[in-house]
Amino acid sequence: MSFVERVKGIISEPKKYMNNISDQPMIEEAVMIIGIYAIITAIGAYIQTYKMPNNFQGLDNMPYSMQSLITISAIIAALIMPFIVWIIVTGVIHLSSIAAGGEGKFYPQMMTIVGFSMLPLIFNGIISIGFSSMMETMNFTDATALKELYSNPYFLVQMLVGIIIDVWSTIILYFGIMSAQKVSSNSSAIIAAIPLLFSVISLIFTFRVIGII
Repeated sequence: MSFVERVKGIISEPKKYMNNISDQPMIEEAVMIIGIYAIITAIGAYIQTYKMPNNFQGLDNMPYSMQSLITISAIIAALIMPFIVWIIVTGVIHLSSIAAGGEGKFYPQMMTIVGFSMLPLIFNGIISIGFSSMMETMNFTDATALKELYSNPYFLVQMLVGIIIDVWSTIILYFGIMSAQKVSSNSSAIIAAIPLLFSVISLIFTFRVIGII
């Protein structure tokens, strides 16, 4: 079964294809998925940092060398973070599964499964790029800039879509955990929901910090 067939299968029949991936984990395919997501994230980071001087008061006077350093740092961080998150999430999921009586292996089985479960994030990254491209229509000129950004309807729609995609990713991960770890459906659901719960809590905390809720 080719990589493209597996990707299509994960989208159309996640239960069947996650079982196949569990039996025949190919870590290079998971690396490819994370790599594509990292590249898309880096493109989004570049667009955001490139537009920052046009959207925030004072940044347009920043030295060019400083702007370049910020842009390069953002791009490097965006390229590295998906791989770090992948490893951390896999570790948390694997340890939680073992605690629940799981039988799966961290490498390459669980790393491949978690990698494929992150496939929907590629779509989220593409949507984020579209949002970043619209930032030039906004005008943030004071200390309330961040609150204005998070209150913007386009951004709120993006957040809603992001949560939906996270749920999609959780469903894929759920089938993968059941196939690889051989734990109950209830335990698989609880373990698979850990990344989603963390994302929701982080989002709520951010909204509270900036005074939206």
